[in-house]
Amino acid sequence: MTNTEAPERTGAVIQLTHVHLAYPGSQTEALADVSLSIPTGQHVCILGGNGSGKSTLLQLVNVLALPTSGAVHVAGIDTREPGRALEIRSRTASVFQHPEDQMVTSIVADDVAFGPENLCVAQPEIASRVDAALAAVGMKDRARSDPSDLSGGQVQRVAIAGALAMEPDILLLDEPCAMLDVEGRESVRTIIRNLRARGMTILHVTHFMEDAQEADRAIVLKRGRVAFDGTPSALFSQPDLVNELGLEMPGGRSEAGAQGSDVATGVAAPGIAIPDAPVDPSLVFEHVSFSYERAANPRKRTRRRALFGRRGAVDAPRSERAGKAAVQKHPLAVEDLSFEARPGTITALIGHTGSGKSTTAELACALKLPTAGAVRVGGIDTADIARRRELRGLVGYVAQLPERQLFAETVFDDVAFGPRNLGLAPREVEARVHEALRSVNLAPTDALLTSSPFALSGGQQRSVALAGVLAMKQPILVLDEPMAGLDPAGRAHVRALLKQLRRQGTTLLMVTHSMEDVAELADQVIALDGGRRVDGRALTARPANGKGVSEHGPAR
Repeated sequence: MTNTEAPERTGAVIQLTHVHLAYPGSQTEALADVSLSIPTGQHVCILGGNGSGKSTLLQLVNVLALPTSGAVHVAGIDTREPGRALEIRSRTASVFQHPEDQMVTSIVADDVAFGPENLCVAQPEIASRVDAALAAVGMKDRARSDPSDLSGGQVQRVAIAGALAMEPDILLLDEPCAMLDVEGRESVRTIIRNLRARGMTILHVTHFMEDAQEADRAIVLKRGRVAFDGTPSALFSQPDLVNELGLEMPGGRSEAGAQGSDVATGVAAPGIAIPDAPVDPSLVFEHVSFSYERAANPRKRTRRRALFGRRGAVDAPRSERAGKAAVQKHPLAVEDLSFEARPGTITALIGHTGSGKSTTAELACALKLPTAGAVRVGGIDTADIARRRELRGLVGYVAQLPERQLFAETVFDDVAFGPRNLGLAPREVEARVHEALRSVNLAPTDALLTSSPFALSGGQQRSVALAGVLAMKQPILVLDEPMAGLDPAGRAHVRALLKQLRRQGTTLLMVTHSMEDVAELADQVIALDGGRRVDGRALTARPANGKGVSEHGPAR
């Protein structure tokens, strides 16, 4: 339903006319008969469920995709016109769903400078732009850091800074706040307010309704079609419509989520039957410290020529590295951390962006080994190489960007990979695949099972990656921002699933920025700041009075 109160559409800088787009091999259109006119200087939020076509719409504007039929004009240029893509991109800047893909150098300042360099901006002007952009996102103190040393949220800030440094006419933001803490999200909103005041046109894909509240216009997509186009106030004044569109009210949840039930979209979340647990399905950290050493960090890689400094210590002479080490101690990502995650409980790791949460999650899965102290998974020391295979059978891991765990040609093969490696019979493998997909709110239809996972939306890819881990039925699960990038229905479903797993005795360690998730789900909270536990003791997220998070020591 298109709202008649849509803003005035004159002086359009972006125009879509009866646009259709179907990806090769897909049985449905990603966008179907979409017509939009966006005037210069408007801040437009694009809303909708996972798979509704939001990211595809941005890709059309930045000429990363072309319509199957219909037309897209940006600044009066038809995106299908040969040789005009670079001209369009010089007027637009994008922050992608996966901002680490935008990192091309080994120094933060050089990464921010990359866009202006390609636009042939003079170097003194580039330096000024880089300083201003990094200051705007609160990352000026990390100007000479290596992006591979940053947390996911910090990388997201650097990507935003890189877009700002280009000083574009049009800014395309695809979930820019997905990995940020509350403070970070507010800083991004402040940036957007300032850019809108300067007359920049902003297309902003988001699942945060608070973002949409501040926009000039809200466009809701549903199954590739425009279901609503109007002012945010017109949208949020109709709670029934909001619920019908699969959204939630600002500052709250959808009907199902607000009731705190185990129900999402009216369907109880199916559980995953976990086999009998080992004797000790617990996760224990004993005075754990970890430091990213340049020579030992596998994420380091030689990148392009540096503008603001060296490519990094890995490329510096040995004598220079030694001299620096004598005067500068490499910071600890995790320092003297101790806690225990018990069977049948959910432990939440919270803290500001860059506080060490994801590093702690990787330590729990033996993807990293402690510099000092010990991590024990099911009683096994993660440093015990001889028992590594046994350890892998105990703990499952869903990364901050779980879609990076996808690799197979079809959804079925991706989810089936783990069960097949267990040597299970084909019929059992198939049963586990179907069960795992249902548990993440994806119907295991033939169309889905035979689809490429890379043809799915970002949120759907996250769900498939989670299903692949659940199909292994490990008794300990480590989840890094498991609900980031999911629509309201998807988040409610995952909450219900985690409750079900907890009831079955699974040990759950969850990294999150959502205090709502903490209050609803967590039995124990570990708060990190600069790699250290804030107060040396756990926080109980659900005290006896049921009124939110409070400090009462470890859950018993």
